[in-house]
Amino acid sequence: MVDLLILLVRKHMLVFFIGINMIKNKLLKSNLVITFLFVLMSSHVYANSASNEIGKVVFARGAVSAQSPSGTVRVLGKQTPIFQGDIITTGPKSFSVIKMIDDSRISIRPDTVFSFEDYSYNEGHDSAVMRLFKGGLRAISGLISKNEPEAFQLKTSVATIGIRGTDFDARLCEVDCTIDENDAKKKKTNSAAKVDKSVAKIAFLKGNVYSVNASDEKIKLKRGSSLFEGDMIETKEKSFAVIVFKDKGRVTLKENTQFKIEEHRYVAGKPEENSAVFRLIKGGMRAFTGFIGKINKEAYKVETPTATIGIRGTGYDLVWSGACTGAGSCGLSGSVWLGAIFARNEAGEFELLENQSFQIRLIDSPVLFMDTPPVFNAPRPDQVDIDFDALFSQLDDVPSGLYVNTREGQVFMKLDNGQVIEMIPGEGGFVSIDGSVIVKLEQPKAFQTSDPYMETINEQFDTLNDIFGGGFDSGNGFDSDGFGCLVQ
Repeated sequence: MVDLLILLVRKHMLVFFIGINMIKNKLLKSNLVITFLFVLMSSHVYANSASNEIGKVVFARGAVSAQSPSGTVRVLGKQTPIFQGDIITTGPKSFSVIKMIDDSRISIRPDTVFSFEDYSYNEGHDSAVMRLFKGGLRAISGLISKNEPEAFQLKTSVATIGIRGTDFDARLCEVDCTIDENDAKKKKTNSAAKVDKSVAKIAFLKGNVYSVNASDEKIKLKRGSSLFEGDMIETKEKSFAVIVFKDKGRVTLKENTQFKIEEHRYVAGKPEENSAVFRLIKGGMRAFTGFIGKINKEAYKVETPTATIGIRGTGYDLVWSGACTGAGSCGLSGSVWLGAIFARNEAGEFELLENQSFQIRLIDSPVLFMDTPPVFNAPRPDQVDIDFDALFSQLDDVPSGLYVNTREGQVFMKLDNGQVIEMIPGEGGFVSIDGSVIVKLEQPKAFQTSDPYMETINEQFDTLNDIFGGGFDSGNGFDSDGFGCLVQ
């Protein structure tokens, strides 16, 4: 019987586990038999020099194997070495945690096929290039990523994932993720859902652009960055930004501008709850109003030092040149290039029509009409090509493709055509299976944030109790539900 088992192990690891289950009652669940078989198997593991070892297994449960470049398959257990070129495979309800030579940690979930294409940590050549063929994993990067961030890459059939000192997980989804998403949402029915409080996105920028939030935290912005109520956006010299709001309103900020989002609330179908209040502190802005301005015009206004600007459904420019202390360019100036606006201050309310330019010098000064509009070296926001759905998409379903969840640091997803999206902690990303759609998600999908297998990277196995019958055993031996053999 033992000889038969040895032959089965050599042929395929899964048959090994079937054999164990067939005889476990006769052998009284003896750990000695399991140990004996592993000793026999070890004599057939392909020879590797210590220099080819790139990591060790910290934990393994179920059907977990490694296939060498030569085709040899071996079972993985605790402290089993991992070698250059290994392809790791996990079966159903099977997973593994691996610690690499640079202290990176990788947790591999069930039904995954994953390989180490080029992993080395030594002077002159640091590389961590891996490939995910199927399934999912979580990675916490180590010294390679700290020394050479560009050296850490996870390749897939649809996109390459790169990092800058981070903790992330990735999963190639088919119908399995739809099932997991529905299960995760059912479990969260009685818990508070995470609310997306962002009100706008940076659709395009050039140069250096920052936001300062209500906590006085200064953040450098990039394309796709989220903006919130209370944020003050600042553009530096030779810089500009195009902002898109959730009501599809747009604002371009010219260089050396400070612009604050005092209030922005948009609820589709409830115009009485909507409002948009901005403040131009210095510099210039070009605005194209969205649904709030079209449906509830009274709820839209821009505060400036010399006047409050309201709208009639429009596109307009405003420039604040500083307080007037004498002759010359000062105060508030602007022009209307679509529709109409009005200016209100202590001198009264003044209507400004399309193709009119104006100046308001003081808080109690009337409008002065000008022959020429203020000069802008930044595009009109309505003339910038913006994919609104890509900026704000949350994907109602779970289409097939690659999903990424950023836990710490920065993660980017890059397509073969050069298109890139970058994500910060709390954001997710999606690339369709054919690469035609690449979307940043305001927050990861429920199946990503509630995946218990991803928590095993820190050897937190209590998250698996629901899967393994309420009593996951991280010790040696057979589990109680007939799942198979535990290989710690």
